[in-house]
Amino acid sequence: MRVLTYALWIAVAAYLGAALALYLMQDRMLLPSTPDAADLRTVVKAGNHIDAWKAQGAYAGYVVRPTEHEPRGTFIVYHGNEESAETKLPLANVFVRAGFRVVIVEYPGHGKRGGERTMQAATVASREALASVLSQWRGPVYLVGESLGAGMASQVVKGNESAIAGVVLVTPWDSLADVAAEKYPAFPVRWLLHDRFDSIAAVSRYEGPLVIIGAQRDELIPVAHARRFASEHEHARLMLLPNADHDDWFGAMTPQDWGRVLQWLKAA
Repeated sequence: MRVLTYALWIAVAAYLGAALALYLMQDRMLLPSTPDAADLRTVVKAGNHIDAWKAQGAYAGYVVRPTEHEPRGTFIVYHGNEESAETKLPLANVFVRAGFRVVIVEYPGHGKRGGERTMQAATVASREALASVLSQWRGPVYLVGESLGAGMASQVVKGNESAIAGVVLVTPWDSLADVAAEKYPAFPVRWLLHDRFDSIAAVSRYEGPLVIIGAQRDELIPVAHARRFASEHEHARLMLLPNADHDDWFGAMTPQDWGRVLQWLKAA
């Protein structure tokens, strides 16, 4: 009996230790360090011009714009985790070719931006990006977020519904708590999370165009979350990519797919 009691106490201590680690290390788990990448201003690309973008006087990402005419609006791009602003030029160019300026937002502690790498800091920076864009330029503003960035874009929508012309969320979670509960079923993650990041609730009052793109082979954030998200929003359009997973969705998008996205946004 004594041995069993000791074993039980060890098991309980290990469980509580693991739960404590999940609570204390969640920012590090959700926001791992990003690999080094070349400054986008060194990239030569016909048809666009790239500058560093600043928010409150400090580097906060890049602004990419067409070179042959004035932009007809702005897309704000929020990247996923294990990425940086330097990785999002191909996505930005989709919207530059359609005639828009694109701001690629960098989160604090990622890429070439200093600061603390936390979910709270990323959320604050994401919301500040919209405020900065609205203060700098006229024209419609659209949000595009991928994975983690879809969660950030959703949080930006909340309280800014009337300022946003359209939203695209790629491989999104419906709520971070739901995804985490699937990944760690043995733990009460809904209580351990600092913020549940409920994207459905965040965009619930948004009445503009909302496009949700899901990858049917996604194992990181299974496509069921995108489906549920779309089903819970009256104005959502759902695009499913049958042969794509979480990381290769962009390569699965065709020019026709992007044309349909722009039409749904009323930005074609």
